[in-house]
Amino acid sequence: MSRRGALIVFEGLDRSGKSTQAKRLVEKINSSGGKAILLPFPDRKEPFGEVIDRYLRKEVDLCERALHLAFSANRWEKAALIEEKIADGVDVICDRYCFSGVAYSIAKGLLFWKFLQKTFWSVW
Repeated sequence: MSRRGALIVFEGLDRSGKSTQAKRLVEKINSSGGKAILLPFPDRKEPFGEVIDRYLRKEVDLCERALHLAFSANRWEKAALIEEKIADGVDVICDRYCFSGVAYSIAKGLLFWKFLQKTFWSVW
């Protein structure tokens, strides 16, 4: 049975070195005989990543809920790739992931726990 890959996430403040450390880890794993890929979030090449990019460049205005959903949808755009790579024994190194989206949404005014409560209860 082959080894499953790991999902390793770098989270933190802007300009704190996340991208640098994520790249270094991918290089170290690959140069040591392992397999690793780097996934930065938001992934601006994906459809929802393009929406986020346009928002960050102030080309489009989004309410807090829509922005949070765009961050979440951008991660879902990569979900199949992440699952496939991990199943194939490849380590997936993420430069940001879900906690960055939550922190950004809260900083922009989304009362996150109320949002979760409303979202959760509306499903049931």
